[in-house]
Amino acid sequence: MKFIGLAALAQTLFVLSAYATPSPISGSSDVVVRDPAIWYNADLGKYFVFATGGGIGIFTSSALTGPWTRDGSVLPSCSSIALSGNCDLWAPDVNYYNGRYVLYYSVSDLGSQNSAIGVATSPSMLAGTWTDLGKVIGSSPGDVYNAIDPNIIDNNGLKLSFGSYWNGIYQVGLWPDVNNQASATPGTHLAGGNGRAAEGGFVYKPASSSYYFFFFSDGVTPLVGATSYPAAGNEYKVLVGRGSNAMGPFYGQLGNDLTLDLTPPTGSLVLASHDNVYSPGGQSIFADPKSGRDVMVYHYIPASAAVGSASYLGINYLDFSSGWPVVVD
Repeated sequence: MKFIGLAALAQTLFVLSAYATPSPISGSSDVVVRDPAIWYNADLGKYFVFATGGGIGIFTSSALTGPWTRDGSVLPSCSSIALSGNCDLWAPDVNYYNGRYVLYYSVSDLGSQNSAIGVATSPSMLAGTWTDLGKVIGSSPGDVYNAIDPNIIDNNGLKLSFGSYWNGIYQVGLWPDVNNQASATPGTHLAGGNGRAAEGGFVYKPASSSYYFFFFSDGVTPLVGATSYPAAGNEYKVLVGRGSNAMGPFYGQLGNDLTLDLTPPTGSLVLASHDNVYSPGGQSIFADPKSGRDVMVYHYIPASAAVGSASYLGINYLDFSSGWPVVVD
């Protein structure tokens, strides 16, 4: 019986390990970031990661496994948007559109609706090459949305998703260029509402799937200097829904629209706290042309670190073969 018990235990541990969430790939555990966004410049043979803070910090590497080098800022002389916070820019989103790199950013103060989303363009993504085109959309106290956390997708024209807390995450069209609002705010309601701690929306369509996936961060994200953490399970995590259109609606695996105010909250889990990863979120997803794989970047706090510590760059691969994104090695 003892041997049978040991065999059963070994089999159980093998099954659990097969389904365990992988740790971030090596090479970025020393890169301090929040809200990372990633792209690749094939001409330069470099990955670029952009992150919250200052004029949007730039990190570069020739490989996803690093080493990563801090390489200047997108807008070191601040944004042209005349709002408080225009020298401490948040939550970048980067893409390539019509022969140039475009980077959207947020201008705001913590907890304020006096916010705006701006955009800058570059021929290469290198520091010193970015041109600020200024404000795209904004919000004010009393609006149902907050104009932060931008994400762009080109799907029959540009679609800009945005929003945090308040009544949720929305989407408007842009036309004829990257800085021209084409439809009225708040636009199409994609997720969240009723003050839910949902933000950082990101629409992504993997080449292997007919679905569009809407990733978002749900829960409380501890900041540097925090003196306590939220109750277990209430910290940041990455959730997802999927739909047949980049404009939604998006549904979790239980079939509930992400805009519904339900308990438990809508959305299916992609990445939560595990092992030495605490409060992962601020995610961006990217089709890596070098590996041919889908890649998710995010920030997390080492679980072994003291409360109030900085967050670091996490990178993982995603697999969509089940019909839903799964973090894999």
